[in-house]
Amino acid sequence: MTEQKTRTIVGIFAILLIVTTPIMTASHPAFATSSTGVIVPLYSYPGSYWNQLIQAKNAHPSVPIVAIINPNNGPGSSSDPTYVSSVQQLQSVGITVLGYVATGYGSNSQSSEESQVNTYINWYHVDGIFFDEMANWSGLETYYATLNNYVHNHGLKMTVGNPGADTISSYIGTMDNLVIYENPGLPTTTDLGGWHTSYSKTNFSYIAYGVSLPSLSYITSSSSNVSYIYITNDGGDNPYDTVPSYFGTEVADLDTGSSVVPTAPNAPTGLTATAASTSQINLSWTAPSNNGGSAVTGYKIDRSTSGSTWSTIVANTGSTGTTYLNTGLTANTAYTYRVSAINSVGTSSPSSTASATTSTTSTGSTVTITVKTVGLTGNTITGLWTTLISGGSTIKSGYTTKTYSVTAGHTYTVTVANYQNYVFDHWSNGNTNSKITVTPTQSVTLTAYYQQ
Repeated sequence: MTEQKTRTIVGIFAILLIVTTPIMTASHPAFATSSTGVIVPLYSYPGSYWNQLIQAKNAHPSVPIVAIINPNNGPGSSSDPTYVSSVQQLQSVGITVLGYVATGYGSNSQSSEESQVNTYINWYHVDGIFFDEMANWSGLETYYATLNNYVHNHGLKMTVGNPGADTISSYIGTMDNLVIYENPGLPTTTDLGGWHTSYSKTNFSYIAYGVSLPSLSYITSSSSNVSYIYITNDGGDNPYDTVPSYFGTEVADLDTGSSVVPTAPNAPTGLTATAASTSQINLSWTAPSNNGGSAVTGYKIDRSTSGSTWSTIVANTGSTGTTYLNTGLTANTAYTYRVSAINSVGTSSPSSTASATTSTTSTGSTVTITVKTVGLTGNTITGLWTTLISGGSTIKSGYTTKTYSVTAGHTYTVTVANYQNYVFDHWSNGNTNSKITVTPTQSVTLTAYYQQ
């Protein structure tokens, strides 16, 4: 289930059956009481498909949703700030985020697997790991059990193993959940029944691609055998680069209601304050670990210059974003901040405080602002129009890659434009507005990402 191509399914039980709407009859009454959720291979760059998950979770908070992220067939070679903020947005509404790691059917070394786990923890603060290319024959149970223990011993809460086909009972417990079907077409009674019904459905999930959304009766009956499903009409070499338009309906079909009474969320954590200039301090924090059963919809931001008397500078950001740029400040002044989370029930207690001091006034220095444009994969694009605005007027412009000479400590707005098939997507800091405002105290490079 790699990002570039569909993995070849191996194992003695691999069967490709394209079935329209089979009737699921096998079930185990003792194990059919827990809810069934959705597990989504979210192998696209953060954007509209990620927002579909957030919208579905907000509409159906009682349905568990697991998103598998895959920056580059694994965590990649460097941290992507857009992924960092987007993962936080998924988590803020109660979506569990797993990082993709391929095991090579047990041929990859334990140390290389553990290294990727550590990278996901340090860069993206995921909730668990999705181990793809999992063996399904006897002899490698200890290998996977060791990986499972490593993940949990490092504070993560979930592991999923994907043989992509049926497995054998000795693998039960080596991972929290096993994907026992990953094929075009819907699974049949044979695929999900049989020996599986002797175990709790929490051990199993299935993934079906290249099909239209089946009937509610099929989803209901098949969910009695598994704890997670994913059905998509996407196909081809990578059936996981989109989310189906019917995803909201798929989640709704699994919504059996919730008896949980929502409360105000927990406080945000990890608040940091960083002076960016003589008049700007940048804030960043982590969404609360518990949203109280109702999605976080915004944040309240308080500021103090004394550490004891507080004023509210933002009553409600109205966004799940976890950064804020506080501008218009006085040079060489210490400011202290605290942040509270807001959901439909109320406002959390404040976070721990963070402080920063704006820099002293700097005059006469000349610094530069360089504007680069790249594709979503990082490939350089040149020849896109950019402007430099100060005091409401355009003072310079040109084609990317463009370097402007500016005065340190002054505030500037940089814009980039679309051209034909090149459509602006976001800046490197995650800002999705094609206008970005900066107050540089040293030379900076601004990178704009484009869909193409």
